[in-house]
Amino acid sequence: MKLFQRILSSLSFFIIVMLLFLLFFQNKVSLPPSIQAVGRMHPLLLHLPIGLLVISFILWIGKKNIEASSFQKIFILVLQVTAFTASLTALMGFFLSREGGYDENILLKHKVLGIITAILSYALLLIYQADPEKKFLFGTAVTLSLIVMVIGSHFGSTLTHGEGFVWQPLQGEEEIEEQRITDSSSLFAAAVRPILKSKCFSCHNERKAKGELIMTTEEKILEGGKNGPIWKSGDALNSHIIQNIDLPEEDKKHMPPKGKPQLSQDERDFLFAWIQSGADMKRPLKSYSDDDTLKILASRFVHLPDEQIEKEYLFAAAPFSLLEKLSGAFCSVFPLSQYSPALQADFFVREKFDRSKLDELSKVKEQLVVLNLGNMPVTDADMKTINQFTNLEKLILNNSAITNSGLNEIKKLKRLRSLSLAGTKVDKNAAESFLQLDSLKEVFIWNTNISPAEAEELQKQYKRIVFNRGYVPDDSEILTLTPPAIKNEEFILNANETIDLKHQVPGVTIRYTTDGSDPDSTSSPVYSKPISTNGFTMIKARAVRTGWYSSPTAAFSFFKKGLRPTRAELINQPNEKYRGEGAVTLTDLKKGLAESHGDATWLGFREKPFAAFFYFDTAQTVSSISISYNKSIQAYLMPPLEIEIWGGDNKNKLKLLKKAFPNQPTKEEKDAVIVEGIKLDIDPSAYKCFKIIAKNVTKLPAWHPGKGDKGWLFIDEIFFN
Repeated sequence: MKLFQRILSSLSFFIIVMLLFLLFFQNKVSLPPSIQAVGRMHPLLLHLPIGLLVISFILWIGKKNIEASSFQKIFILVLQVTAFTASLTALMGFFLSREGGYDENILLKHKVLGIITAILSYALLLIYQADPEKKFLFGTAVTLSLIVMVIGSHFGSTLTHGEGFVWQPLQGEEEIEEQRITDSSSLFAAAVRPILKSKCFSCHNERKAKGELIMTTEEKILEGGKNGPIWKSGDALNSHIIQNIDLPEEDKKHMPPKGKPQLSQDERDFLFAWIQSGADMKRPLKSYSDDDTLKILASRFVHLPDEQIEKEYLFAAAPFSLLEKLSGAFCSVFPLSQYSPALQADFFVREKFDRSKLDELSKVKEQLVVLNLGNMPVTDADMKTINQFTNLEKLILNNSAITNSGLNEIKKLKRLRSLSLAGTKVDKNAAESFLQLDSLKEVFIWNTNISPAEAEELQKQYKRIVFNRGYVPDDSEILTLTPPAIKNEEFILNANETIDLKHQVPGVTIRYTTDGSDPDSTSSPVYSKPISTNGFTMIKARAVRTGWYSSPTAAFSFFKKGLRPTRAELINQPNEKYRGEGAVTLTDLKKGLAESHGDATWLGFREKPFAAFFYFDTAQTVSSISISYNKSIQAYLMPPLEIEIWGGDNKNKLKLLKKAFPNQPTKEEKDAVIVEGIKLDIDPSAYKCFKIIAKNVTKLPAWHPGKGDKGWLFIDEIFFN
């Protein structure tokens, strides 16, 4: 035991000398990563010397109640362990301080007081060993040690949690006032700032500014950090905040860091849309229309003011468990306010529209007050379902397939106040259906077959209703066309199905390509009839018209359904975070979205290459195999580096049919976020078993933000044609 105690004392003295040296020459100190890792154990160890120092004080006060010889042995051991852990904790704290991102003034005070606490702890040992009877000297020293430790700990908590962390719960009124939102508040204050506050403020505040970035005020956010502004207005893909969120959680640049509360997919999508729309920090909530994408996304996790909130409803609230069952990735059902029984239902992503979800809303038909079906493939037949929701006050049908015929049924919605028909085929005759509703206050009719003159006439006749025609440009103004759209509801085509393009502006010419190149406005083929395809085809299209600026290029990936294997079997398992539905994910004909690579339609591979068997009950003649993958370069999702296709009668007797090396993206494609595919032609042969191997990029290129790291390979479907 004596040898152990001497070693502890010697180590304590050595560490204290090292600390003093490091303190005076800290600007010249450079630490390797291994030492930085040791420094991160500082928060784990610091509780030991704090507790031991308090125990030392308690033992000193109550020593009269302990037998003298036993007290001496125990007390000296406690003092030796206290001195050693205090000095070791201070050393680890010094290592941690070299990572930066802290308030330098507070950090220096915490650092100096930590070293003084270590010195005083060692001095206590020396004083007691020299003369245990010097009660006044020892009592003064131990009291001073406690005071220094408490002050130093206060500065440490300030570095970690910010100023006033301890007293913040007692200042509730100020916090409540800060969070009070009205319709005059900005969308930033109502929705963006709460996300940043819950996920970012702990590391980016006035006391702890990691990366020299402070996010607690609008001014500091706009200043940015050492890497510049955290977002580029109108360019979400090139914004640091989105890039860091999209990185794999294991990546050191991923934000928030691993172990911290992460952003939900809804929060990420909302931030992306807000930045893409211009990141306006001043625009008030009341300036956004109810069918605005930003307002819809924000409403999924932030309660936004609405004039209906204060309205009292007499019907009972639906059970929360039922709302959870009705909600999904592409349909959200939620109360209008915290204590309101009234519900709103929003549908998302046209390609994922599920009519059974609309039918299921009949379970809350009494409570449903707002229904948003904007951009959904809703038809006249669906109005029979919608008419069940007799308490509807807002109905959004923008860019749906609703016609005059479907609107004949709307007369049953006696409480309807707001109707959105923008982008539909309705004409002035549709007014006969909805004008009979005494409750109706506003109708949105831009981009319909109702002409400006007809809209003005309707407005004169029915002054109680506001007919909103949207933005009406000046005749001399040159506008930019929107990109072409597709008529197809699915990206997986049946045998004879073709690709249909469309544009809602009359007189537009659509130029397109099928070879992956960008179409130009003069020489690329003109779309005049539906396009046939075989296997995988990427359509790139843009709209042109005299007197208008050409549209941006739109890209769509289509796959032929082909032969469907009886079953699939994974050879290598995907990453545990991206397992989809297992092997069935590859043949279930469910296409994933590039922006939602975390949902169950994708299998993600990084540690091992993709490898799987595909079995048919009888030998099938296959001439091509297409692989659908996600190319989201900033999120490390890359095309396959190498592909092998094997075929045979069973998995133990296969031969190599094809080996390919797909083109890899260049720096110019660094912002790509798209579902792509590769079609591999093979000599037509009949086989019962196929094996496909697709290797992921093992080292990202030099121009990539994660250069040198492993890339991901995300696959959702394999097609046999």
